Order: sequence, then structure tokens, then C-alpha cells
Amino acid sequence: MTGTGDYAGWLSMRDLDDAAGLPKGTAFRAFKRLLGVLEEGRDFVVLDLQTAQALVAALIDGDRLYRSSVHPVLLAPAAAAQVRMAMAALTDR
Repeated sequence: MTGTGDYAGWLSMRDLDDAAGLPKGTAFRAFKRLLGVLEEGRDFVVLDLQTAQALVAALIDGDRLYRSSVHPVLLAPAAAAQVRMAMAALTDR
């Protein structure tokens, strides 16, 4: 786990859920389906609540993370696009 880099432009699960107007958890379910093709560090980062405390607090204050997030994830822009497509597939059933 990490979270001490520059993640400008990276998106959270809440960012994706809110942008799509879908319930909490939709982006995370789509993300889990893609874990086999996504690479941690390149496509996503799991924020450590201890080492990335300031970043996590800023994201929560900016309504970009769910307050209940235990292992917050940020997605690189390309990975976020993949998750958006997977979200669409989940909701088209």
C-alpha cells in the first residue's frame, strides 16, 4: 500500500459513482472485475490511511472519498475509463 505520490488527475470510486449517478459500490464492483488486468502502482493505488493521512483527509473533505473507506483506491485516468465501461456493463443488465 502506498499513497505518497502525486495523484493529480486520478479518480476515486466515489468520483466514478457520483459522475455516473449510480449507487455507492458500483465502481468498486466494476473495479474488482478488472483486477486481473489492472496493475497496482500503474493503474491504481491503494492509499494507506497512515502514510497518506493528509491526502485521504483532503479527499474526504472534498467529497471525493466515502468516509467509510477502509482501503481507499485511486485510479489512473486510463484505468478509470476501463472501470467506467465495466460499470456500464454492470448496469445494462
